[in-house]
Amino acid sequence: MRREHMEAVIQEINVEELASIFNIPETMRNKRVEVTIRPIENESCETTAVKIEQFRKKYNRESFVEHLKSAVARGVSFDFDVQKVIDGTETEEEMQARYRMEKQTWGNIVKY
Repeated sequence: MRREHMEAVIQEINVEELASIFNIPETMRNKRVEVTIRPIENESCETTAVKIEQFRKKYNRESFVEHLKSAVARGVSFDFDVQKVIDGTETEEEMQARYRMEKQTWGNIVKY
């Protein structure tokens, strides 16, 4: 499909293929959907990954660790081994799993 100097890709896809990227409403589960990808003019070209990196620079490791310590002291539980993050002993595999969770969560936060 082509519109005034703008190209778009339109494709039908099973909605489950998007579940790792988007929060899919229950009413749309197990259906086929149409996905349209097109450039957005006059908006920042920053990707979610860039925004996450900027967020991480603003809230560096030290502040992240302090936040984790405070949250643990208040009884908050996490889906990862917080003590390994605090101690700096997290394995690469554990870090990647945590990063995937962060990316999904922070992606939803920073896009608004």
